[in-house]
Amino acid sequence: MNIHLTGDSLMARYEGCTQPMINEKLKELDRELSITNTAHPGDNTADLLARIKIEILTGKKADKIFILIGTNDLAINKQLTIEQFKDNLVESIKLLCTVYKLNEIYFITPPPVDEQKQRYRTNQIVQEYTLVMKKVVKEEHCNVLDLYQEFINYSQLSVNELLHGMLDDGLHFGQVGYLILARTIAAVL
Repeated sequence: MNIHLTGDSLMARYEGCTQPMINEKLKELDRELSITNTAHPGDNTADLLARIKIEILTGKKADKIFILIGTNDLAINKQLTIEQFKDNLVESIKLLCTVYKLNEIYFITPPPVDEQKQRYRTNQIVQEYTLVMKKVVKEEHCNVLDLYQEFINYSQLSVNELLHGMLDDGLHFGQVGYLILARTIAAVL
C-alpha cells in the first residue's frame, strides 16, 4: 500500500531519525508500506492550500492520504479564525477530491498540549478547532482520526509524558506519541 502523509511539524519531525519519525514508526508496523511525506513545519491550513496543487496532488496518487493539520491555525500568536480554518478545510477537501475519492482522505486532529510548557496553545482551543474539523470532515464525507482522543485514552503514560519530545515544548511529542499516531493511521490501512 502507498500512503501520502502531509501537514505540519507533527508529521515532519525527525526526532533524531534519518527520516520523519512517523515514517519510521509506520515502517516498523508494516515494512511493505510505501510512504510519501510532504509535511512542512509551521504550516497551517492556508499554507497547506498554497502548496496542495504543486506538492500534494502531483506525482503518483497514493492509496490514502493523511493530513495532520490545525496545530498552527489555533496558536494564539498566529491564530486563524475558526471561520478561516473551516473555509480552508473545505477548500482543501475540494482540491483533494480532484485526485482522491472521499473515502481515501483522512484528516487527523491536533493532539493535546502540555499547558505548563506550551505558551501559545491551550487544550480548550485545541478542542474547539478539533470540533470544527470533525464537523467539516463529516459534512464533506471524508474521514477523521481523533489523535487528541487517542492521546487521552493512552493509559501507560500521562498526556504530559507523551508530549515530551526532543524540543520538550509541550507540543512536539516523542517516540511513544509517534507510535500512537502510527497505530492510529495503521488501524485504517
